[in-house]
Amino acid sequence: MFDVQSPFLLTGTPDSVSMAENKLRHAIISGALAPGERLSEIEICRDYGLGRGIVRAALVRMAHSGFVASQPRSGWKVTPITAIGLREAILGRRQLEPLLADVELPPEEFMRVETLCDMHAALTAAQATGLDEQMVLARRYERQLKHLLAMHLKAPLIAGWLENLWDKSDRYIGFLEVSGTQKFPLVDWSAFVEAKRVGRTEAAREFLAEVCEAFARFAQVRFLESDVAAIEAASKKSRAPVDANLRDAEFPATVLSKNEVNPKRTS
Repeated sequence: MFDVQSPFLLTGTPDSVSMAENKLRHAIISGALAPGERLSEIEICRDYGLGRGIVRAALVRMAHSGFVASQPRSGWKVTPITAIGLREAILGRRQLEPLLADVELPPEEFMRVETLCDMHAALTAAQATGLDEQMVLARRYERQLKHLLAMHLKAPLIAGWLENLWDKSDRYIGFLEVSGTQKFPLVDWSAFVEAKRVGRTEAAREFLAEVCEAFARFAQVRFLESDVAAIEAASKKSRAPVDANLRDAEFPATVLSKNEVNPKRTS
């Protein structure tokens, strides 16, 4: 999630339900609430100092965005890490993220993007020399940069989808980094900013597409190396035999391709 304390973001007072949702979403993305963990409304109210109605409304919102699920007669549960969830994040970003190349930014907003890019580049250079503690802050700046671009999309609904996809991607990256030995590498956004500065929209779009592919490559490889892949494979073996095409559709993380995009989308 983006840094809500950043001076580069727009100001505004969120409602109580939104604040509760942001707290719970951050806990899930960071791994403080583990995949598959059962959630107690009473415990959430106590831990976060929130009312029962606010907590329930926040959980309903999060269910719509795919971070929690309601279990009949057993309350709420954090959604698990799955191949299907990863597929949805990858395909969604491939379709929507390149649209940010067409965003027209006012001069003052473009200056904010440039500032964020410069700060991100400095932290990326520091991380490359072995300062791993800079990675978290650099990712926050990158998210703020993307958030500013999304804020200027002419389609607010798409902007909301992108924010949700980025949250889900951050969750998968965090999980796969904890369960593995490698970190998702930082990306230098200088090429994107320069392309936007000189009006090279296609170059900006290609940069965004490559950002999506970098996430796809990292996530698919690390997913197959993680424990969750082994768990899903074991679960499939215990089921009754099904048609081969259905099996392929159920575990698609290894067969995602660049062609799995909306062919009707125009540049």
